[in-house]
Amino acid sequence: MKKAFKVIGIIVAVIISIVIILAVLLLIKGPSDVIVLTEEELNAQNSEQIELFSNIDISGFNTATLTGETVSSDIFKDYEITMINLWTTDCSPCIAEMPDIAKLYNAKPKGSNIISICVDTVDLKKDIDKKAVKFATRIMSDAGVNFMTLIPDHVLQEELTDRTNIFPTTIFVDSKGKVVGEPHFGGTSEDDYREAILDRIALVSNKTEQK
Repeated sequence: MKKAFKVIGIIVAVIISIVIILAVLLLIKGPSDVIVLTEEELNAQNSEQIELFSNIDISGFNTATLTGETVSSDIFKDYEITMINLWTTDCSPCIAEMPDIAKLYNAKPKGSNIISICVDTVDLKKDIDKKAVKFATRIMSDAGVNFMTLIPDHVLQEELTDRTNIFPTTIFVDSKGKVVGEPHFGGTSEDDYREAILDRIALVSNKTEQK
């Protein structure tokens, strides 16, 4: 019995010693500093992200939707602007904005279309992740989404999803699959997306008139 108490005493002493050491280290070092970016640094970061999406050309892809339909870049040709929302199944802001995008799709501006690409429906080996596809399908159903969601093929991966590291990211392409205007990073509202579509339709129209 005495031996057992002795062992317990040693364990307690070790624990107390560790706590004291950690407390001393905290007092010496202080709490971890929170990294706060300056406005200049934030602007530089955004500029870098925008640069990643400049001169993107996603024409030539041929892939499938979550529901198994085959779709190619020909889907762009009938619209002045197509809004493409890139998202992942583990992104809360992505999922939160889906009902707003669904409403926008049902009353989208004339000459525009909306689609999405679920980036993590393809795994690290570039194979289709069936569990992610099933989960993404449920997310879109719950949000009342009627627009198509693509599983990225090698063209979409190389040109688009592999360079995307902020979710959601939304880009706008013309009838030939070329990016128009700057991408939008982070979630936003139905009205803001509508305004973004109209702005880019105006850009395309101005370019056409100048030719």
